[in-house]
Amino acid sequence: MCLDSYAHGLRMKHELFHSPNKVQLTIEDLPTPDGYAQHPKGKQLGETMPMWRVQTEGYKDGKGQLVGVVSRDAGFFDSPDVEWISGGVNSKGPEAVAIGRHGNFLHWGFAASPKYMTPEAKLVLVNALHYIAKFDRQAPVARKVAGTVLRESVLENLGGITEAGYAETLVRYAGYRKDSEDRKIAIQAKIDGGEEVSDMDKQMLTYPAMEDPGRFDRVRGYFSDEAWKLVDGDPKAIEQYLGSNLPFMHPTGGWYELGVDQELRSFTVGNADPDFLSRAIQALGDPEKSDLAQRLLIRYTNQDFGEASEWQAWLAKHQGKLFFCETAGYKWLVNTLDGAAKTPSKPDLKPSAKSPVAMAFSAAPEGEHHRLTLSVKVFKGWHTYDYVPDDAAYIPMRLALSLPEGVEQIGDWQRPASHPDRMEPRVRVFEGDLTFECLVKGAQSGAEIDCTVRYQVCDARLCHPPTRKGLKVVIQP
Repeated sequence: MCLDSYAHGLRMKHELFHSPNKVQLTIEDLPTPDGYAQHPKGKQLGETMPMWRVQTEGYKDGKGQLVGVVSRDAGFFDSPDVEWISGGVNSKGPEAVAIGRHGNFLHWGFAASPKYMTPEAKLVLVNALHYIAKFDRQAPVARKVAGTVLRESVLENLGGITEAGYAETLVRYAGYRKDSEDRKIAIQAKIDGGEEVSDMDKQMLTYPAMEDPGRFDRVRGYFSDEAWKLVDGDPKAIEQYLGSNLPFMHPTGGWYELGVDQELRSFTVGNADPDFLSRAIQALGDPEKSDLAQRLLIRYTNQDFGEASEWQAWLAKHQGKLFFCETAGYKWLVNTLDGAAKTPSKPDLKPSAKSPVAMAFSAAPEGEHHRLTLSVKVFKGWHTYDYVPDDAAYIPMRLALSLPEGVEQIGDWQRPASHPDRMEPRVRVFEGDLTFECLVKGAQSGAEIDCTVRYQVCDARLCHPPTRKGLKVVIQP
């Protein structure tokens, strides 16, 4: 519970902002929230961000407004039936979900009643109700299992056990405490002045100050007592242990605990490996491996077939629709959505092993502005870089615009989600399909806009030299 009044990172082409009410959003270029710079996914943000005001007042204004709710982004895209529609100013990070959808559930995290919404937000809320109605009875394909640790979180937490990473964690927690203390002081001042305060504000005064976490608190739950004795609090040993065992980890039954599945490790195929199911089913025919394969198949699916032929038929029937979902408890699930589900059209980008990065640059009108979109596709097995510490040699992806006179960029680029590199968790990388977006104002028909992209692409064995690529788009009438 930490969402305030403003939204950012909006997917402004989304139906939510256009139907049945065509809403002209008022976008403001406002300072980037202080805490974002300490967040792993916020290190590359600029000093300002384009934002849209949803509420006329927020909980930080000290008027008794309720606190909004965001969903953490880690694992949010673990299912095929989710949409990230907007972020919002919060303390959990720039990628947290303020407005989103999972199956037939719509998350509208802003807490104010319509009385305290801007006129634009009221129309968008009506649109949101209209939009979610079309998903009636479309139950979520995957249901989150409470207390499940994601591998992405493991890698992020590894970044926090280095000296530099732990120092950043302490700065972030100091910010949390200051924010909490400032709110308490404001609430107490109102009470002392004879003003009425909300029950939530009264409860806020009872909360104890947040304590700093221990340096290894976030990773201790990934180790058995025996394994923890082996690493003995050594960050390098912890990193090596988790890095080598990550493909074989699974929930152990404890709250936010993850451990190594030794049976899976002996099978030598990770539970999320695309070949896991076929190899395990094949092993059912090996008398020496059949019992182990049966246990693993039951453990990592929601099926309990007794015969190899049943497993083979299930795999054949759902080939192409199976996906591995960590948030559902580390299970292989079937995507039950029909083929009619509509997805936004994207450029047909075709990277290759020889040329691992393909790009396209486009512009589309958006009210009085234009939205520039850089679409990128990275070849499977390769990655580019989002964030690189000063002491690392890689080149992060940077975008720079060359704008004609009278055209102005609004805020910074909206960057896609990245994740910690498995070999070097302090480094964050991009993989697969990527979309970078920003708004510009003042662009007239025929105006030419140039975008220069600097990046480096690597796989597990080698890195290409840093590359600089230029792209151009012409504003259409």
